[in-house]
Amino acid sequence: MKKESLTRRNQNFEPCEDGRFFVTPTLETVDLSGVRVIDCSVDTVRQLYNGMLDHDLLDNLEERLEAEHRPVIEYQGHLWRLKRGGKAGFKFLLQNAEFGVIIMVKNNHTTADCVGSHCKIEVSPKLIRDRSPDVLQHQMDELAAGWFVIAPSPCGVAIHLATDWQGWVPPSDFVDRLTCRSQRVNDRNGFQSLEVTTGEVASIYGRGQSYTFGTVSSLQAALYNKSREIVAHDKIDYFHGIWSAKVDHDLTTPLWQPDQDVWRLEFRFSQTVLRQFADYNTTEEKKCNLSTYEAASEYLANLWAYGLDRFRLDLNRRYVDPFWTLLNEDTDWIKPASDFIPKRKYKTAGVGNERNVALALGNLLSIYARNNITARKAWSCLKKSGLWRDLMGYIKARELTKADLFDLIERGLLERRLTSKVAA
Repeated sequence: MKKESLTRRNQNFEPCEDGRFFVTPTLETVDLSGVRVIDCSVDTVRQLYNGMLDHDLLDNLEERLEAEHRPVIEYQGHLWRLKRGGKAGFKFLLQNAEFGVIIMVKNNHTTADCVGSHCKIEVSPKLIRDRSPDVLQHQMDELAAGWFVIAPSPCGVAIHLATDWQGWVPPSDFVDRLTCRSQRVNDRNGFQSLEVTTGEVASIYGRGQSYTFGTVSSLQAALYNKSREIVAHDKIDYFHGIWSAKVDHDLTTPLWQPDQDVWRLEFRFSQTVLRQFADYNTTEEKKCNLSTYEAASEYLANLWAYGLDRFRLDLNRRYVDPFWTLLNEDTDWIKPASDFIPKRKYKTAGVGNERNVALALGNLLSIYARNNITARKAWSCLKKSGLWRDLMGYIKARELTKADLFDLIERGLLERRLTSKVAA
């Protein structure tokens, strides 16, 4: 039976869409007015690629590992620490923590002379925040392409979604009231108790400071004290910077209170789960593809709602816990992008400055034509330019697609080569 949600009410107990008060059937009041959601983010992206590896590059990696102690190599303009893949399931691992990228090459479960999922790219939370999904996807695609004979195809992606808040802590009966189909529940801080129910194992660790439900290969949920985690992993300055930038609806009052702990709920979607979503939503009329981060980013709110339903905190046998209602309705899953600052209101990209966007694109196409740059290379250059965000707003306002924009670029380059002086 699908659980119901209690009606949200304001401080006068009148029904209100954004109210933080709830009244149970037994007339008990649940007050969540002190809860502050201070961040919603994509925490992890792991993109997998399929194709035929370049054997010369693999041989070079092997030679460097055998000849040098802690080798550092250059790849696509960045320096990388080269290591053995170890338990990652890949033969080689290249890491650049400053850039925020890990590249894994040569799947251990497929021979190098066969087409297979031979490259996985994992990006850091900071890099995810600093790039819009389409730009980050393009960057990952380029980082993967260099290891293959021909450009590989993205064949799966894993995504972690996270919400941080203050003002609510897990109650002592949290595990008892959590409804989930998970076969495994554990945590890293050491057992406090272990319960076995029909088809389920539930464990509470670290005096209720951290809970993990599910398996890595499917859908996993983690609830933990984020304030403690950032101390353990030396991420204090980074997260304090993010949280301190969050403000209330008046755009001036800070939401984050440094003297209170921050808690996080995280849903970790494996590529298998996203592939199942895509398969279910594919029909004869419409193909659903969730094999890339860019494609999956269109459905972040849907994925978050699914996670809350799959791991659901119940108030009783009829109603969902009010806090779960708040997490479902008060979280904002806009696409992460570097140019979003909560204290300011920006113009819609590409709207109001259409003439400037069109002129800038035309000038760039003239330069590209003069240098005999192909349409595909021009597309790549535009993605890295400061014009890309405005171009996306420009075509959206005209109900055009990216394919339409690519055709426009291709035609524009051809016309300039055939009719202008750049061909002379």
